[in-house]
Amino acid sequence: MKLLRRIEAWTVSAGIVLATAASAQQEQWLQYHTTREGRGYTWLDLTTNPPPNVVLPKFTAAPYFARWATPLDATGGRWLCFDRSRRSGPYDRVIYDRNNNGRLDDEAPIDAARLESTSAYFDPLRFVFKGEDGPITYHLGLRFMAYSDGEVRLLAQGGGWYEGMVNLAGKKRRVALIDGNVNGVFNDLALKSHDCDRIRIGEDKDENADERYLGRLLEVDGQFYQIEVARDGAFIKVKKAENLALGPVRVPTTISQLTAVGENGQFLRKPANGEFSLPAGRYTVHNWAIDRKDSKGAAWKLSGSASSDSAEFEVAAAQATPLQVGEPVLASLSATESKSAVAFGLRLKGSLGESIEILKGTQRPRAPQLLVASAGSSFRATNTFEYG
Repeated sequence: MKLLRRIEAWTVSAGIVLATAASAQQEQWLQYHTTREGRGYTWLDLTTNPPPNVVLPKFTAAPYFARWATPLDATGGRWLCFDRSRRSGPYDRVIYDRNNNGRLDDEAPIDAARLESTSAYFDPLRFVFKGEDGPITYHLGLRFMAYSDGEVRLLAQGGGWYEGMVNLAGKKRRVALIDGNVNGVFNDLALKSHDCDRIRIGEDKDENADERYLGRLLEVDGQFYQIEVARDGAFIKVKKAENLALGPVRVPTTISQLTAVGENGQFLRKPANGEFSLPAGRYTVHNWAIDRKDSKGAAWKLSGSASSDSAEFEVAAAQATPLQVGEPVLASLSATESKSAVAFGLRLKGSLGESIEILKGTQRPRAPQLLVASAGSSFRATNTFEYG
């Protein structure tokens, strides 16, 4: 039982040795916290089609529906319904199945906590699910957006997280678990970062706090640790990794740092002569950077943030893995014609489809200019791009 395990952990921390002390020390318990500020984000699809087999209340306006998917629910998710308090105006009410009886007509609507010109913000909705060791509570924040052109969007935010002091790398450290993909559980591992949950080491407001994507491994002070997170986030287990297989990775010597993400976790590497090592497994390139100085000694940084499938690579212990990242960078110019004007756009992309950023020191350099001229030079104009 979860309560019994908590009692064991508390007893050991008080200095009383029990026969169950070894197992209690493995499960290091965390506390649940809530917030109006989202700790993770995901978009939910909105529809005007009523959910099947759900008894609905009476509505003031034509409602919108969304289904929040979560493995904590036996049916795979819960329905949300959005209505208006008036026949016109913002969608400022939400109805959801709090008691999980498949009905919405027995639930009271919840008014938005704050309204803006295009958005209705709702305080985190409280859900209670049946877990193996008792009830599991989760909070879901919502922002309903409606625009003048009729477009509607729904942003879901994780309104709760787990946090506490954990014995890690020989020290008591503050550790937080964050539901990065907002599906109600805290132990999701994935090759793609947007499907991962996150772990933070250090105080929330400490600029030196280290937040990274969750994996099977955690690297702290140059050492690897195996970690196991409870599905509901209530506890974490940590032990030093033994006999871990590492494999070499080779990148261009211009790369000054690279971050890789996979089911093993997130790892920041600063290559030496174009080489570094990672635990064997599959990864995606999360980002990379190239640092240079110009003829006047000014520092420049070229960085890329990758999200495409082509950024995947596999590390094996038996052989080196070549990874081509960095330069060349491609400039893509687009032109979109409307009735009275032509809008130009300029984007920089890496060879893996990465988004590119250039900094001089800590500032963006002056935006480039675009010269447009007709074939006969009867028209000639120079415009400066704006960062978007």
